[in-house]
Amino acid sequence: MKKIFSLLALVLLVVLFCFYFFPKQPKNIFDEIYHETEKTYLGNNVFNKLKDVEAHKYQEYSDDSRFYPSVVYEENALPDSYEKIAIDFNFKSEAQLSLISFEKRIESNVSIKMWTVYSHKERSLKKFVKIVLKKADTKNYIEDENQVKSYLEQYGITTKDLGSYYDDIVNQRVLKDWCSIYDSKYSPSNYGDVKIETQWENW
Repeated sequence: MKKIFSLLALVLLVVLFCFYFFPKQPKNIFDEIYHETEKTYLGNNVFNKLKDVEAHKYQEYSDDSRFYPSVVYEENALPDSYEKIAIDFNFKSEAQLSLISFEKRIESNVSIKMWTVYSHKERSLKKFVKIVLKKADTKNYIEDENQVKSYLEQYGITTKDLGSYYDDIVNQRVLKDWCSIYDSKYSPSNYGDVKIETQWENW
């Protein structure tokens, strides 16, 4: 009888282990980034393994949530015509968010800003684009889709080009860098289990 109870107890432990442990395992490459940064950002951020980034932990959150833990690529490490590559995290939001953003310079006073919003809770990645107009020390952001499409047409930029910009930075830079510092189960060409929505997909 003791053997039966011991066996049942062992089976129960295995079931409980599977129930609590496996669902928490990263399901995609963005999950990995979220999990590992959440574990390390208050100490030695996992991104400190990269040479050309600055990792900020911003332990205190303001009421308007402007201050997030972040990873910022140094200007001298950016590819030509790209700027302001950053990864931001909001571990305290209900959706549990991480964001990757960058700008693609079109001319001296016009840029395209692209960013992703990954929801760890929903396991979804949404990709967005807007236009940045610079004048002196100020910036004006154009988010209305019709106006954004108008600017893109004006500069001869297609949705295929937008996909190329995304690939240049998110896949070929940020995610490749991630795979160089972390033993990832995924890759820039195999994200894993994630739902992807692209704002410009049907433009």
